[in-house]
Amino acid sequence: MIKPPPFTAAQASQLAAFLDAPERPEGTMCYCELAGFLFAVACSPDLVQPSEWLPLLFNDEAGGFTTLDEAQHILPAIMALYNFANHGVLEGAPVLPPGCTIHPEPLANLEPDAPLSQWAHGFIIGHGWLEDSWDQYTPAEFDDELGATVMILSFFASRELAETYHKEFKNHEHRSLVELAGDLVQLLPDAMHSYADMGRSLYEATLSEASIETQHPVRHQKIGRNDPCPCGSGKKYKKCCGVEH
Repeated sequence: MIKPPPFTAAQASQLAAFLDAPERPEGTMCYCELAGFLFAVACSPDLVQPSEWLPLLFNDEAGGFTTLDEAQHILPAIMALYNFANHGVLEGAPVLPPGCTIHPEPLANLEPDAPLSQWAHGFIIGHGWLEDSWDQYTPAEFDDELGATVMILSFFASRELAETYHKEFKNHEHRSLVELAGDLVQLLPDAMHSYADMGRSLYEATLSEASIETQHPVRHQKIGRNDPCPCGSGKKYKKCCGVEH
């Protein structure tokens, strides 16, 4: 596998500034949102082309590029971020990209401007957009694992969502929100790996099934004894190559 060029902190800063600029359409994802969204896309059980996911970045609007030069710098940076996520999935070692930092205080990651909160929000957008693919390809026995993994990856998207999850956990264990948040921060790398592994495994399984379905056996039409002989002699098959010895 050819390793793509590294996605740099400079590219992260460039994308963050571009996406936050007032020229962007309303509803444009911020940088960490985009990173979470692209992680979900890279893990999809289906192949998703850039032409499909790129419009969602700008809320289905034009990107608002001010110059051709700007577009020629930003679009490759977006693809570099996607390649960063995709390479992590293929290598079985997905990580957060530069700029998507985690606060040491667990509950601080629930603030709307926290990088992890924005990343989780982008992940929710991506997983929700691709939910039909997951529903179609995920075997029933993996539903619980997928649900738990998605919960961990989406937990920090908002305090409201985190409190909803906390209430569900509280039915089983008496623990505070800060304790739960601290535990899930620690579980985040494993959850990213699990989600990526499930998506990649399902993708490869569908490729294998598609390959089997397209490998039709070679079939030859049966030659009738009164048909012209395929050797080209002009005689009937039964009086030429079809003569029984």
